[in-house]
Order: sequence, then C-alpha cells, then structure tokens
Amino acid sequence: MNQVKIVTDSTADLPPDLAAKYNITVVPLMVIFNDNEIFRDSVDIDTGQFYRRQIERKEYSRTSQPAPAEFLSIYKELSSSGSSVISIHLSSALSGACQSARMARDMLPGADIAVIDSKLASMGLGMIALEAARAAGAGKNKDEILRIVRQMISEGMLYFIVDTLEYLARGGRIGKAQALLGNILSIKPILYLKDGVVHPLEKTRGRAKAIDRLAQIVEKKVGQRRVKCALMHGMDPVGMRQLYENIMPLLNCDEPVCSTLGAVIGTHTGMGALGIAVFPD
Repeated sequence: MNQVKIVTDSTADLPPDLAAKYNITVVPLMVIFNDNEIFRDSVDIDTGQFYRRQIERKEYSRTSQPAPAEFLSIYKELSSSGSSVISIHLSSALSGACQSARMARDMLPGADIAVIDSKLASMGLGMIALEAARAAGAGKNKDEILRIVRQMISEGMLYFIVDTLEYLARGGRIGKAQALLGNILSIKPILYLKDGVVHPLEKTRGRAKAIDRLAQIVEKKVGQRRVKCALMHGMDPVGMRQLYENIMPLLNCDEPVCSTLGAVIGTHTGMGALGIAVFPD
C-alpha cells in the first residue's frame, strides 16, 4: 500500500513541533516589506520579528503565494517513491496558493496528487492538515483520508476577533466585513469565514466583551458535541489566556491546539487578533 504524504502551506500556522511529529510538509508563502524585502513565512522571518516591524516600526507588509515551481519540486520529491500526495491549502478566495499548487500538480500527470481548497485559514486549515496526517500515519489510504478532509471542510467553523479592520481592508481580504468599516474604535467585530470569505457576525464594545461573546457563540454552535479545536493569537498571550479560560470550560474538546498567527495571516489581521477553529467529531 502506498504511503500518503500530506502537504499544506504556512498560513496553516501549525506549531512546528506538530508539523514535524506528523511529517507534514509546509510550503511557505511570502511576506514583503517595502516592495523589495521578501521573506519566506516562518523560514526567513519569525513571528516576533514580523510583529515588531508591524507595530514598533509601523511598517506595512503584503503577501504573495508560492510559485508553482516550489510546489512542483516538493511534489516530485514526495511522489518519487510512488507515494500519493494530499495537498491542502488556504482558501482560494484569500490567496492564489491553491491555484499554484494545482498548476504544479498538472505538470506531473503521472503522479497521484490531490489539491484541496480548505476554504479556511490559519489553524482552521492547520487542523485539517493535522488530522489528515494522523490518518495517514495510522495507515489509512488516500480515499479514506480525503473523506476525513472533506467532512472537516464542510463542518469546520472559524471565528476570530481583530483589534482593527485596517489590515484586512488594506490587504483586500475584508470580504463582507467591509460594512463594518468606519465604526468607532471601541467596537470589536466578531468575524467568521464562510466559503472562504470573511463575514461579519456581531459587533461588540470592548475586547473583554468580544471574548465573552465569542465563547457564547461557539458554545451555542456546538453544544455538548465532542469537537476538535484550536485557539490562535496574534502575539497576544494575555488575550489568548483569557479566551482559553472563557471558552474551554464550555467545549467538549480534549486536546486543544494553541498557535500563534504567523506573518502572512498577521499581515491581514494585525497584532492582537484572537481566533478559534472548531470541528465536530
């Protein structure tokens, strides 16, 4: 039986130890400062360096997807032994990474490669890649793993809070939350991804209330069902701890994954973002 290899991209924000433990190949997207300083996400620039430039030096960055050639090189290596490849990526509504991956796949017609649009981001994507890799490690075949992936995509939920909509708007990823622009500074929007696009859910006044309300929303959505979940933060460990303490007693989640938003996602959310990805078992 051929082994199945799992590929994702750096917007999954997978903790490096988990990516290594489950043999997940992570393809970096690019972060660009000043139009000429190009860094590979989590390779040439770490989260601390990125947020210092964004906040302390007040520099704006933009992002770019990997070229098809980068995926092609990885696909050639992983499939050379006859292994199948499942490559799962950031929502195609937010990035061209998935399209680059498909172009690379089409350059290797003899290889068994499936490219999947997660319609999610950050640890929404990361949890799918993680479960796919766990299934591969348990010996499940490609079709079995794809069923797991597609079910998670159809049932997954990703909610998040940002301190400001400025970064989403600047990067062109604001989606349906455009309607919230221009609100006073104390308003903290709760946003979610639907079909890969950012949508507004509620407006709350103040960060503490936003965290409380986010916990209530997720509890109402999942009830007492067993779930897999991940919590994310943009270099805000205090906010992360508050979110964890508010939300985890309400969820039937045994092993939450905690993650820091990387430079690509951070480019579009800004420092201080908080989020949760939830998948019913």
